[in-house]
Amino acid sequence: MKFRNIFWGLILIIIGILFTLENLHFIDFDWYNLWRLWPVILVLWGISIIPVKNVIKVILVLIVLVGSISYMMQETVCWHDNDFSLSYDNDSNNLNQEFTIPYEDSVPAASLHMEVAASKFELLDESYDLLDFQKNGSLVDYKYTVKQLDSTVDINVYMDDEVSFKTHSHNKVGLSLNPQPVWDLDFEVGASNANFDVAGLKVSDVTIEGGAAAIKLRVGDKYPKTKINISTGASSIKVMIPKDSFCDLDINAVLSNKKISGFDKINSGHYQTDNSDKATNKIYIEVETAASSFSIIRY
Repeated sequence: MKFRNIFWGLILIIIGILFTLENLHFIDFDWYNLWRLWPVILVLWGISIIPVKNVIKVILVLIVLVGSISYMMQETVCWHDNDFSLSYDNDSNNLNQEFTIPYEDSVPAASLHMEVAASKFELLDESYDLLDFQKNGSLVDYKYTVKQLDSTVDINVYMDDEVSFKTHSHNKVGLSLNPQPVWDLDFEVGASNANFDVAGLKVSDVTIEGGAAAIKLRVGDKYPKTKINISTGASSIKVMIPKDSFCDLDINAVLSNKKISGFDKINSGHYQTDNSDKATNKIYIEVETAASSFSIIRY
């Protein structure tokens, strides 16, 4: 029996079992978190080409798959239990959570650092307050701090360390920011479907660090110069920029698919649009990613 037949047979059986259990509502499975295991493909590929007997290859593959399945069951799978119940008070571990940070006219600039651990995250609407936060689902509890640093308000939104959170607990986090200050945004994104629409904001810097995530970022031309830094693992990344803005792209994408139109190639990994002299708004993008898809859309 050929080794490749055994190899692909085991892979298909495991994937088929997971799909079947989820379709029958026995489990909730987080497919975004599965992307964290993409290096296992390289390990299995290496096993398939080493010059040893097939029986040894099968044993090694089984060991790797057992370890991977153990991780998936621990981190990405939630088994349904109709007899299971939860109890919690109103002060912590709420399924739904809201808070607001008031806006003062004397705040010309604000910085936000946020940990994003949600199956879905949206930064969409403009707020009359400085920040509006809303969360629905899961037992993760968010907290925040606000500090006045000279003329800048520094906001830190983070998860309570005492709360155990797994991404299979389906939840949605929504965030809206006031368009008056100049924003410096810094997000740490887990295995999420994250939509950042900051086109209506004055943004000087955007930093997004993430693992296996689906990331959409839409920026506008409200501020003369915007710097964007994206660093992720196996992700889907889509960046939308105004077509009249000048854009400079520096990208290091290993084993990744790139879709970049309307850019001139300066050198390896370095691209620019041809409107540097005409554009009043300039956007500088730095991307480091691996095993991902990356695209820029000029709207």
